[in-house]
Amino acid sequence: MATETRDIKYINKDFGELRAALIEFAKTYFPTTYNDFTPASPGMMFMEMSAYVGDVMSFYLDNQIQENFIQFTRQQNNLYTLAYMLGYRPKVTGAATVTVDLYQQVPSLLSGSTYVPDYSYALQIAENTSISSNLVGSTGFLIQDPVDFSFSSSADPTQVTIYSLNGSVPEFFLLKKTRQAI
Repeated sequence: MATETRDIKYINKDFGELRAALIEFAKTYFPTTYNDFTPASPGMMFMEMSAYVGDVMSFYLDNQIQENFIQFTRQQNNLYTLAYMLGYRPKVTGAATVTVDLYQQVPSLLSGSTYVPDYSYALQIAENTSISSNLVGSTGFLIQDPVDFSFSSSADPTQVTIYSLNGSVPEFFLLKKTRQAI
């Protein structure tokens, strides 16, 4: 946006100039019909009202023309429209987003003849939880959606892998969930 505001007039007409032009017009073309130019006369009232309407229209016309020049526009939407017309695409800011993988280690549980994760140890992380990595100076992130390691569906899968073995028996499982964080 322009830092300096200028009073730009394209038709250079204001109330005083329009009033004087109307009086001159009446004196030139109606010298015998109307010749009472005192401020209290009804004819002057109509001339001043016409000058007022012309002044207001002149102001709005100047304003509309001024809004067509990018260096003088005052309205933000006009500035963007003119910038787009000239090929400029402003970079809008937004929060940084990242895909975060969350892991949890749970012990195994014998179910029948198969070892499965013991979901009684599964964590539930509340929405709007702040997280960060254990690296020095790492950036913090906010997880907006809740995380439930015990729940798995096609929309919110829990990836299960064997974390450690005791001989040939799984001792711990690793649960993995993926979330978007800002």
